[in-house]
Amino acid sequence: MTFKQRMLAFHRLFACRRAEVQDKRPDLQISLIVGRSAEFPEARNFAYCAWDGKASEIVFSPKVLDEPKATQDALIRHELAHAMLQSAGLSHNERECDAVAEEFWGDLLYYNADDVQTLTGGIRPRPSHLPNPGGI
Repeated sequence: MTFKQRMLAFHRLFACRRAEVQDKRPDLQISLIVGRSAEFPEARNFAYCAWDGKASEIVFSPKVLDEPKATQDALIRHELAHAMLQSAGLSHNERECDAVAEEFWGDLLYYNADDVQTLTGGIRPRPSHLPNPGGI
């Protein structure tokens, strides 16, 4: 697949998952941005969710486009769970975010050999050696 095809496929997957969230939370505004590689210096840094008090902006590293669909999907679900929790004003940590994503979509999130979320098996819950910060 070309870069353009991978980008289009990722945007479609994100749009599908965002629509599922907005079916339950039509008030929640969520935008997708594929950021610059420099924003994601660590090997396992793929995304973050920013909340401005009104809307969420989920920023993904361009390297997400090179990941398998199961990893992309798990990362999208995890970040959308952040958006749901942040918009509700709920303080949460990374494991709690995984739990919300699992409950919402009904699939378990695993961590692959690179310690990145995936749907296709691996370690769960989130490995204890990974950062697990709390907050909104």
